Amino acid sequence: MDELQRRRRDAILQGLDVTGRRGAEIGPLSRPLVAKGESEVYYVDHCSAEQLREKYHGDPNVPPDDIVDVDFIWSDQPAKELLRSVCPLDYVVASHVIEHVPDLVGWLHEMRETLRDGGSLVLAVPDKRFTFDAYRRTSAMEEIRLAYKERRRRPGLRPIMDHFANVVRADTWALWDDYAKLDEFPFFHDPSFLSLAARHYAEGRYVDVHCWVFTPWSFFDVLGQAVKETGLGFDLESFQTTSSHDLEFYVRLARVARSTTDWEREAVLARAGALWPEALGRAAELMEPRSAQLAARANELGELKAQLAEARQRAESAEARSAQLESRVAALEGSTSWQVTAPIRAVVRTWRGETRGRTVANRSRA
Repeated sequence: MDELQRRRRDAILQGLDVTGRRGAEIGPLSRPLVAKGESEVYYVDHCSAEQLREKYHGDPNVPPDDIVDVDFIWSDQPAKELLRSVCPLDYVVASHVIEHVPDLVGWLHEMRETLRDGGSLVLAVPDKRFTFDAYRRTSAMEEIRLAYKERRRRPGLRPIMDHFANVVRADTWALWDDYAKLDEFPFFHDPSFLSLAARHYAEGRYVDVHCWVFTPWSFFDVLGQAVKETGLGFDLESFQTTSSHDLEFYVRLARVARSTTDWEREAVLARAGALWPEALGRAAELMEPRSAQLAARANELGELKAQLAEARQRAESAEARSAQLESRVAALEGSTSWQVTAPIRAVVRTWRGETRGRTVANRSRA
């Protein structure tokens, strides 16, 4: 491990001491973050080391001789079932994995089930602003919910189409220097890839893409919703935002019985603390294309809420006044004087009816 890798490793682990502890690293490929000699670590991947060497043959970024042996091959079974011989774990490390999993919330629950109480889930997550996902929208909770409801074990059609339609050949360093250069980057795939990907999906093939797209703050928004809606038992242990001229942020979660982290606050803090290129204009334009519209909608919503509160107050006052009048009428009708004068009121009603009848008849003759 060279010095650059060591610094990245330390940043990802954020002070987590794995010495002598039992854990798993998912997808270490040729650059594991935790070495076999320093911890009882088990390497997990979707296929064997031999198959990985064949898959990455000719890729200059993945030296085949550096690909580590895989201890557990993960296919469709739940993670706890796969790792039952070594569970519970003290930690799980996953670098650039979470964006690939078809069912985000289901995967987080599975990771939690492999950990002991207080165990750590360590994540390195790509920041869409500085990757080939820059033009893609951040993942919507509706799609995440649907994936969880369907218990997906392969990517959904929507993220597949979004990926092949919108990823670009991004240069992270250039984006940090001048985000306007994003306009110069070509799209990664020819339009014909869309029909090819759709056909592969229809045939039931596994189409590997970034299923989920995040900024640091959108990631915390999603975690907060997952906690609220599914009872996901994780608290935030530590967080490091995307550094200048980098493309990833780091999150460490701790398994708990019930989450007490204020995820909305963490999302706000992550947004406020996010680093941006100095030439912010183009980045802000891309990240917040609807900010003015949303602000106007927010103001309109505030006014409507105020009007609704006022209308409710008037309705409650009217209802209270109506109840008072009904009470007074009931009391009056039940009184002795009301009962005594009943014959007189009957005569008056009869006289009024006769008078009204004569008036109508006279008008008819006229």
